[in-house]
Amino acid sequence: MFRNLIDTLLRWYDRNQPEFWRRMKPRYQWASAIAILATLWIGSGFITGTTHSVTDAGTDVKTDTTPRVQVALLNATERNATISVRGRTQSLHAVDVKSEVEGVVQALHFEKGDSVKKGDVLCEIKLNDRLAKLDQARALVAQTAKQHEVDVKLAEDGFRSKTQVAQSAAALEAARASMRTMSINLENTKVRAPFDGFVDDRYVDVGDYMRVGDKCALIIAPEPFLAVGTVTEQEVGEIHVGDPATATLVTGEVVAGKVRFVANKADDITRAFRVEVELPNADNKLRDGVSADIRIPVRELKAQMISPGILVLDDNGTVGVRTVEKGIVHFVPVHIVSDGPDGMWVSGLPTRVTVITVGQEFVNDGERVEAVSGKSGAQS
Repeated sequence: MFRNLIDTLLRWYDRNQPEFWRRMKPRYQWASAIAILATLWIGSGFITGTTHSVTDAGTDVKTDTTPRVQVALLNATERNATISVRGRTQSLHAVDVKSEVEGVVQALHFEKGDSVKKGDVLCEIKLNDRLAKLDQARALVAQTAKQHEVDVKLAEDGFRSKTQVAQSAAALEAARASMRTMSINLENTKVRAPFDGFVDDRYVDVGDYMRVGDKCALIIAPEPFLAVGTVTEQEVGEIHVGDPATATLVTGEVVAGKVRFVANKADDITRAFRVEVELPNADNKLRDGVSADIRIPVRELKAQMISPGILVLDDNGTVGVRTVEKGIVHFVPVHIVSDGPDGMWVSGLPTRVTVITVGQEFVNDGERVEAVSGKSGAQS
């Protein structure tokens, strides 16, 4: 049967082949046939490939219009919210003791670093004529007192009027006031410590001339001490006087204390509020001006740990993160609860939320994205 089919095809080929084809040698006929078949095959592949390329190009264009971002799923956990403040230590009582009279320094009764008690003499100023003036004032008091006594007796006998008695009484009181003034000036030649403490600085030497208001020494009370810092507008409402707090010094020492002051008025420049934490200093180890990290626990809340690198700002300068819900980007403001070496704890997010960890800088709120799962930048 197969042989008959071959014979039939050959007879058809002999009857229908063109005249020029008959005159060609068999080997040229075969070469021409192979060339025609190759051309048809290449042409069909080009058309198919072009269509595929167009199709692929269309697909690529469609894919490129949807940004791809990396996301991570965060789960909230219960955490004690702690406000962290970068501050410094400060003595509660630190006073530059100043002179209330003028004169030459006659003696100094202290050195820097000395411990002093309230009332101890620090600087002593020359008396000059102050003692003589005090003696003069005393004599005037005695004289006017005697004169007033005589006027009172004469008034009883009718030889002095009530007005004259009142004048002598006024003169006596003026003399006594002058004597008290001289006595105070004499006492003020000795500049005394206003409270128990340590001498931290000395401003004069023996022989220096001091005017009224010139400084003699700096006295610092050892206890209590303060740790002071500033908090933001969002944080100040969480802090109250009496709240427990701790201060971690640069030396690594941790001192427990309590909040003693929260400012009601913000700084005009920084818009921050001053907070003071009172610290015990029974062993006199604390020093004024040492850097301290102040931590104030405020409440328990649900928070998530993130990397600070995924935080972004919206057009109003609000701090937050970008999340993805059903393929749409959303900006969610966050509140920083605490910061540590392992990451940053924030609140304000849903209990379970998908956060963009890579690519958040290149997408906008409301934009559709392709989310790719990952854990970089966040911790669930």
